[in-house]
Amino acid sequence: MKKIVFFIFCFFSGYGLVWSQNNKESAKFRKEVSLNSSWETIVLNQLPEKEETFVQNPKVDAQWQKVNVPHNWDQYYGFLRTKHGNLHGIAWYHKTLQLDKKDNSKRLFLFFEGVSSYATVWVNGEKVGEHKGGRTTFTVDITNAVSFEKANDIIVKASHPSFIADLPWVCGGCSGEWGFSEGSQPMGIFRPVTLVVTDEVRIEPFGVHIWNDKATSKEKAILNITTEIKNYGTSNRNISIENTLFDKNGKKVVSVKTDVKNTSLEIKEIAQTLPKFSNPKLWSPSSPYLYELVTIISENGKKIDELKTPYGIRWVSWPVSRDGKDNRFYINDEPLFINGTCEYEHLIGNSHSFSDEQIHSRIEQIKAGGFNAFREAHQPHNLKYKEELDQNGILFWSQFSAHIWYDTPEFKENFKTLLREWIKERRNNASVVMWGLQNESTIPKEFAEECTQIIREMDPMSASQRIVTTCNGGEGTDWNVVQNWSGTYGGDPFNYDVEMSKQLLNGEYGAWRSHDLHTEGEFDQKGTLSENRFSQLMEIKVREAESVKDKIAGQFNWLFASHENPGRVQNGEGFRDIDKVGPVNYKGLFSIWGEPLDAYYMYRANYVSNKTNPMVYIVSHTWPNRWDAPGIKNGIDVYSNCDEVELFNDVNRVSLGKLKNPGLGQHFQWNNVNIQYNVLYAVGYVKGKAVAKDYIVLNSLPKAPNFKALETKKETLLQPQKNYNYIYRVNSGGSEIKDSNGNVWNADVHKSGENTWGSLSWTDSFKQLPDFYASQRTTFDPISGTKDWKLFQSFRYGIDKLRYEFPAPDGEYLVELYFTEPWYGTGGGLDCKGWRLFDVAINDNVVVKDLDIWSEVGHDSALKKTFVVKSKNGKIIISFPNVKASQAIISAIAIATKDKTVKGASASPKNIQNVASNSETKIGSWLDINSKQYSDSDVIFTQLPSEVFGADYLQISANSKSSGSFITKEDSEIYLFSRSKDSILGYKRLTETAKNSDKIEFSVFHKKVKKGEKVGFENSTIAVVPTYDMGEKDDSRPVVLLEVETAKTTGTGIEKGNFKKADYIEFKEKTKNSIQFEVKPGVAGIYLMRFRFMNRNETPLKVKFKMEDAYGIMMRNDTIEFPSATEKWKVLNTTSGGYINAGTYKITIESDDMKGLLLDSFEFQ
Repeated sequence: MKKIVFFIFCFFSGYGLVWSQNNKESAKFRKEVSLNSSWETIVLNQLPEKEETFVQNPKVDAQWQKVNVPHNWDQYYGFLRTKHGNLHGIAWYHKTLQLDKKDNSKRLFLFFEGVSSYATVWVNGEKVGEHKGGRTTFTVDITNAVSFEKANDIIVKASHPSFIADLPWVCGGCSGEWGFSEGSQPMGIFRPVTLVVTDEVRIEPFGVHIWNDKATSKEKAILNITTEIKNYGTSNRNISIENTLFDKNGKKVVSVKTDVKNTSLEIKEIAQTLPKFSNPKLWSPSSPYLYELVTIISENGKKIDELKTPYGIRWVSWPVSRDGKDNRFYINDEPLFINGTCEYEHLIGNSHSFSDEQIHSRIEQIKAGGFNAFREAHQPHNLKYKEELDQNGILFWSQFSAHIWYDTPEFKENFKTLLREWIKERRNNASVVMWGLQNESTIPKEFAEECTQIIREMDPMSASQRIVTTCNGGEGTDWNVVQNWSGTYGGDPFNYDVEMSKQLLNGEYGAWRSHDLHTEGEFDQKGTLSENRFSQLMEIKVREAESVKDKIAGQFNWLFASHENPGRVQNGEGFRDIDKVGPVNYKGLFSIWGEPLDAYYMYRANYVSNKTNPMVYIVSHTWPNRWDAPGIKNGIDVYSNCDEVELFNDVNRVSLGKLKNPGLGQHFQWNNVNIQYNVLYAVGYVKGKAVAKDYIVLNSLPKAPNFKALETKKETLLQPQKNYNYIYRVNSGGSEIKDSNGNVWNADVHKSGENTWGSLSWTDSFKQLPDFYASQRTTFDPISGTKDWKLFQSFRYGIDKLRYEFPAPDGEYLVELYFTEPWYGTGGGLDCKGWRLFDVAINDNVVVKDLDIWSEVGHDSALKKTFVVKSKNGKIIISFPNVKASQAIISAIAIATKDKTVKGASASPKNIQNVASNSETKIGSWLDINSKQYSDSDVIFTQLPSEVFGADYLQISANSKSSGSFITKEDSEIYLFSRSKDSILGYKRLTETAKNSDKIEFSVFHKKVKKGEKVGFENSTIAVVPTYDMGEKDDSRPVVLLEVETAKTTGTGIEKGNFKKADYIEFKEKTKNSIQFEVKPGVAGIYLMRFRFMNRNETPLKVKFKMEDAYGIMMRNDTIEFPSATEKWKVLNTTSGGYINAGTYKITIESDDMKGLLLDSFEFQ
């Protein structure tokens, strides 16, 4: 099939009428129908029959799950603290499709935006297409496989095996160097699917390419266009290609038209240039103006296809692309300091499978953080990102791959194929200002140069504007951008300004931190990895970079939201053990579950305008136990973009002083102030006017005199409905409480019995995980609209697995659901509409669609939703089947009936059972830092070990001696709090301690007990946590490490040596040499091979690579290439090239010239 590029003299038309297009008319020549809903899916690694038979009739039954796409089977597997826990296998998807008979003369295509990692598609049993690599799109022609008389069966096989070695996108737990692929990869149809119906002559996917001519300036614009069309029919066609540019108001600007003869099955690329026009509106971060290019194919004056392409006119300039001493970044000849952030498409529960709404909210959050640039980490994101970035004026550093290289023909070919797809999909976007070829690059210089040339050919703007980069290593591109992690991995962060003056652009800076972990004092480089240290270091980087902003291009924060990181051991996302999901790269300004941390507000204070979005934030809303007594305090930090901030120790009373804004990279701080009460209240002023406020409530301090100003005067929200019998009241994610109306709300419990009520979450799909792991959080903020804050301050969250089940006899019931928005909107100056969107269902019937709590009541306000429903099969089940953005959230549930004889079922049993005591002893739930310690006292905990949060515990008497015993329902961990440090028989003392509001510190002792084992207690608080298995083990495939000194070598001039604690052999002469290793794989599979090497030559060294079995059959016989590496050890990855069986194999590398090659070791995995 030929592809022809036409350069034709074109007929131009200039300014003219406003263009409009009726949807009905549009549907006549191009129809796009979303196929995202109503799929069925199952994981089948082994089919019950031959594949060709299975796809003819897949026998979809109850084992297949009903889902919508985007969908990812690997929703939660990566959060089990297992080094390589992510799911691998084969997912099958099925959908029926009824076609419109009016389209029987049309051409039909399926457009897949992402299927990972290897996709195969069948329609009615006929194979219609396949694609390797999940992160770029592909289109399959289904015209000849469909029926218009009956429903069509679409089958998609999404194969995602472990240890992929022929694609640039692999799971971090499978990568050649563990963890360095940076993140997991999805398994399934994780991006949208669309049916596209067109004429037989049509514009190909991403077939319109538009770019600025070099002559474009502020005074005039000349735009070049190519349009790729294909004739799928059997006859030749005489057609016209017309491209028309419209402004954002729909007014025609310029147009060009070309007549073309298109022969059967021919692909043509028609080149055109729009006529020059004056004074173009330019795209920039401050004004992201987008034109619309409308491409029309006509035949005999009748429109047969049309495509619309948004386009922003702009030009950029990088310091590495021009001469001179000015090292700033320029857009449209104006300097701009790049304040960027990096982001993975990760969120616990739907990593990678983001909805449009989730992407929109992410970009809104990034913009609200004051960032003007975005770096994909580290693979191509959903296409919706580029659309959002264009519209929001955020510069885009698009990224192709990360730290992956296999020296095999298959890998190289797939790499280049996917590279072309990546460029083609994004080259029209004004926001794209850099092409990131690879992060922490391992690809050889020559291959990088080849890839750079491909980009040059496909994107004419690349040579002078969209430079090609590697980051933190690599050669062969326009710029190897540094990563400066000073303060995190050594270095001096206070010298950052000097370093950046030489480095010009920093691709990554960031730090580790644990959510809720706080520390006093200023930045300590060797200190605890707390939120405070994190914010302080980020602020130093902001301040130092801003001080040299006239000398540098900018910097990118790592990272906006924490992400999965298989292949590593990183379980510090949260301080509480039930938040320690992992392995997670826990450097995010947002947590992996979507909650912003203190540092996010630091960025807002520095980069968001106080004219439009004034804000103030007290550090910290997750630190209510900071002080246990009144007195003189230091280091009270407030982040604000306001001119001045006044801090009060009561609600707008007891001023601690008003401070002026100290400038960029600095914050408001109060020292040597007398804190007497439990309220800190900050007011921000712009030009003398109060425009923002924030407040926090502190535990353990005396109540502020004006505290009632924060409280709702009368409780009406929780008032029971008249004539109803309330059979259930549940405090979701919290302990038992009595509200101001005297009604008791039961503690949330995990459902464990058929005739009991309780909650379920994603952990129920796994064995031996904590019941409430990564599904419960607490806020300590006051809640408006209710007197009963505690009912709303604890809550459960989740995606589609969270649900509550209540036994309920047949009949009609009143269901009351209570919500609050605890995460979004703190400190003011935020429009959080759409940041959290979820459906609520009762008995599988959706009763609320797209609930947006913030839009209804704002931040930290109580919301009530009431429904009248009927029980189904003796149950009322409350669930959240579709979450479009963030997490579903629920604070409390009440269920009532008019039938006075109905009684609620018992709660599922707690872990502590059969308590026998000589004094008043209660079973407390949901242990937290503000939980009551005793049954007859208001003393609360102010400090706890991370392991006991959320636990059941004994509340013994504070006023009398208590002793007794209990048993546990499950194998459990016992934590005993003792005033004494003396050893306790059978227990081991932990390093962590507990404290209460009486300032008493407790040593914490631990032991394990079996289910039903009796546990004694005497005057001690005891917390009980079920024993769980997080899989914290090294579950990698075994690696055989062979030292080169033991290998068989031939030839002369081979010497042994030692460099950087590594013994090696070096080939010193230009002569024929070889080295051979013997390996014995025990099972069939594709095997990875790694050579640890140095190459003292300035050029790559090519050698012959042979792999033969015990019978002399050659499994591989080709070449591999050792890149130049003169100063440090590097790793060359390759593979067996395909599946090999168990047995004995010889691996040989040989050459007539291996001079300068040093080998340390060989790994076989």
